[in-house]
Amino acid sequence: MESGNIFLSRPGPRPALVRSAMGGFFLLGALMALLGASLPVWMNYFHFDMATAGNYFLAFNLGIFAAAMVSRRMLGKLGLRGILVMACGLTAASLLTVTGIFSPLWLLLPLLVLGFATGMLTSGVSWLMFDALTAPMASTILSLAVAFFGCGAVSYTLLLWFHARPTILRVAAVLPVLLAVLYWRQGALGEPALQAMPLRLAPGTTRSPVAVLLTLALFFESGSEWAAGGWIAMYWIRKLGVNREWALFGLVLYWTALTLGKLLGPRAPGLGRPIRLASAGTGLALFGCVVLLEAAGKGGAAVGTICLGGGLGALYPLIIGIVGEKFPYYHPGFYNGFFSLSLIGGMLAPWSVGLLAHLWGIEWAVWVPAWGVAIVYLLLAILLLEARLSRQNAGAEPSP
Repeated sequence: MESGNIFLSRPGPRPALVRSAMGGFFLLGALMALLGASLPVWMNYFHFDMATAGNYFLAFNLGIFAAAMVSRRMLGKLGLRGILVMACGLTAASLLTVTGIFSPLWLLLPLLVLGFATGMLTSGVSWLMFDALTAPMASTILSLAVAFFGCGAVSYTLLLWFHARPTILRVAAVLPVLLAVLYWRQGALGEPALQAMPLRLAPGTTRSPVAVLLTLALFFESGSEWAAGGWIAMYWIRKLGVNREWALFGLVLYWTALTLGKLLGPRAPGLGRPIRLASAGTGLALFGCVVLLEAAGKGGAAVGTICLGGGLGALYPLIIGIVGEKFPYYHPGFYNGFFSLSLIGGMLAPWSVGLLAHLWGIEWAVWVPAWGVAIVYLLLAILLLEARLSRQNAGAEPSP
């Protein structure tokens, strides 16, 4: 985590900023779903193995990590509008470059740049959302962000489902170009003002045991999400022997279930208590993994995929809720490393699946999310127990 000053944004949301952020979230969803949806298509043209496919996730992840390291510095130099325009421009250029590559090895370079663009876009959109998330309608706006992200992931997967050719990325490149024009023409996007405030004086610290547990929970939850999203289509092809159209249909089911789980999980009747939601989400996800491992046809695989996505989706808002409770002064600049680590974990897991699948079989595309979910549940149980003990100790303290 960088030391020095943090950025503070202007209070009060602006509708134009919210609309701009929603477009960014839609593009982010498409980018995060790109590799998982593209692998079944690319393998018919490039003929690479599972380990090489895992390296594509690693290259994408390294780009995200590089962006996390320099995003704050570049924000100070380019401004928020400059960051967003640059990210969209790099995204379009990377997508167009991929369509002109005919060697699996050369795919690594544009994917590295695409990961960098994704990381910069994440930082820019986070700043756009900060004003909105301090407003009374923060919960509604956050739900909209989840919905737009999920729609982006589903839309890109459906795009490949209708036209399963690498050249479809030329069509996909239109969206970041349009967003770049939108951001450029919109003028000032609520540029953050730099205010002197030593980070050591900020409330809370990522060195606390609770923050470490939350970071690990986000790391493994994100890893489970993206391992499944990155490999579920390939699992359908290798395990069930279906064609890529059916595999992409399975991926659409996963992204849809994941999005609905995030939106509806905390609102499900009878799951108001955090431990009940954690248990239900974990149980549903693990049940989905078991069904997928035992599935012999498309029907069983569809049920397993929906359960896995829905269960994972229910866990994410629970973790974010604990973050908001423990760190009420959360700021995307100050805690950038906190969530960047979870994002990196989300892309390292698909890389590990590629290596494990190459060595021991495609079943690891399900085993990795299963182990990740189990670890998340253990971490959540510890966090919820700590919260309960803290409340009891606070209630036992005598009044002054």
